[in-house]
Amino acid sequence: MVRDWVDSISRDWRFRRIIPAHFAAPINVSRSDFRAAFAFLDEFLGDRYDTWPSLSLLFSSIKGKAASYFPPDDMRTLSSLDEFLVSVGAVKKTVSGRKR
Repeated sequence: MVRDWVDSISRDWRFRRIIPAHFAAPINVSRSDFRAAFAFLDEFLGDRYDTWPSLSLLFSSIKGKAASYFPPDDMRTLSSLDEFLVSVGAVKKTVSGRKR
């Protein structure tokens, strides 16, 4: 998902400066600088990036609707956060709308 976004931005947009959210801005960058800022994704995602999104796109074209892949580790983290927020009363319902 993010990797696809980075690829799309660096391929399709002609920019020389960006405005990052957490640094003084704007800063001068090239497309390769922009891609380098997200290089950690290549190591983090490894084979999962190459395999799952491709399969997802294949299945979505067969089914005729969009398909998404969410890494299990990410989903466990989000579910855990969801449960915590409900347990401390920060939210009354989960994202799925089920009350806990």
